[in-house]
Amino acid sequence: MKGGDTFQERTLRFAQPVNHYAMIAGPDGRFLGADADGDTHTTDAISDGLMWHRRGASLEHARSSTVIQSDQADDGRWRLSCAGKPLDADGRPGSLGALFFITRGPERLPSEYLAHLKTHGWACLAAILPPDITDSLQRIACTDGYSGRTPDRSRRQICQGSALAKTAVEPISIWLARKYMQTDDVRLAHSPAIGVMTPDDGQRTVQGWHSDYPYHWGINAAGKVPTPSGATVMGVQRIICVSEFTKHRGATAFKLGSHALERGPPEDWGVAAAVYHPDYRAANGLPYNGPDADVIEAPAGSMILFDTRTWHRAGINQSDENRAAILTDITPAYIVPYSDTTGDYRALVNSDAYGDLNERERQEFQRLMIHRFLGPAGPRSVIGTDTELTERLPLRRTR
Repeated sequence: MKGGDTFQERTLRFAQPVNHYAMIAGPDGRFLGADADGDTHTTDAISDGLMWHRRGASLEHARSSTVIQSDQADDGRWRLSCAGKPLDADGRPGSLGALFFITRGPERLPSEYLAHLKTHGWACLAAILPPDITDSLQRIACTDGYSGRTPDRSRRQICQGSALAKTAVEPISIWLARKYMQTDDVRLAHSPAIGVMTPDDGQRTVQGWHSDYPYHWGINAAGKVPTPSGATVMGVQRIICVSEFTKHRGATAFKLGSHALERGPPEDWGVAAAVYHPDYRAANGLPYNGPDADVIEAPAGSMILFDTRTWHRAGINQSDENRAAILTDITPAYIVPYSDTTGDYRALVNSDAYGDLNERERQEFQRLMIHRFLGPAGPRSVIGTDTELTERLPLRRTR
C-alpha cells in the first residue's frame, strides 16, 4: 500500500452543547439527588437521579417533580432549600443548612450515554468538563490561549494545580467505564498526563493502527491479550479533548465498531508495529486514511470513551497549532497496570493541589491510582516499581 494524504475518513461532529444538566455537590463532594418520591439526599452513586435543570434561581429535578431553590453565598457556593427548608450536608431538609457547589453536568442523561456505549462500543460526552477546568488544562499544556507559555518542567503535571486530578476522576465517564466493563473495581492503567501533538512536517514517524492496552493488537508488546475476550471487556480508553478535536488538527481516527470483530487491524492499513519503523512513511506513505475509517470531532473539554479493542490511530495535525489531549486507559483491577502510578499519586498527595480536592475526589483518585494485591497482610499491599531491580536487569526486547 502506498498511502496518500487523502484524509477521506467519515467525520462525526459533536457541536458545543446548548444546554447541560447541572450537578450539585455537597461539602464532601457527594452529589445531590432525589428519589422517585422526591426526597433529596447526597450520594456518590451515579445515576440519572443526580441530574438537574437549572431555571434561574430554581433547580428542577430531571426525574421527579422536586424543585429546590438556590441562593449564592459570598464564596461562590450555594445555599439550597426545598419546600422552604434548608438542605443539610446530607441533602436532607433540616434546620442547619449547608453550602453546595453547582457545576456543569453532561449534555444527556447518563443512561443515554451508557445505552450508546453498550450498543456501539463508544460514546462522546461533548464539552462535559467545566470551562475553568478545560482552561487550566490548556495552561498546563501551553496550547490554545496559552500557546506562548513555556511548559513547567520543574514539577509533575499532576501537581500543577488540581485540574488534572479532577479530570481523571470525572464521575460520569468513570461510571460508564465501570458499567461497560461490568465491574466497580477499576483502575487507571497509567498516570493521567497531557500529551501535545505538534503540526505534522510531512516526514515524521506517525502512529499506525492498533488496539489499546491490554489487547495491544497491532503492536509489538509483551503481555498482549492473545485471544478474543467476548463479553469480558478488559479496557475502556478515555480520550479527553484538551484542545478542540477536528480532523484538520489531528483528531484520533477510528474504525468504529471494530471492537466487535475481536481481532486487530489488517496489515495493509499500516499497523503500529510496522509504521513505527523510521523508514515506513517514506516507503509506504501514511497509514490508512480512507472512507472506511472515522474521525470524531468534538469541542474542547469533551471526553471520547471507547472499547479498547477498537482499531484507532493518532490523527495527522495538518494545522499550524499544537493540539492537546489526555489519554487514560481504564482497566479492571485484575489487569496488571501498564505502568507504575504510585509516584504521581504520592506527588499529588504531598502537593498544594491536593487541598483543592474534596473528599469524594480524593477517595476516587486513590481508588483509581493505587493497585493492591492480596498477600500475607491482606488486601493492603500496594503494587509499585522495584527501581533497583529494574535498573539491574537488562531490557528484554519484544519481537
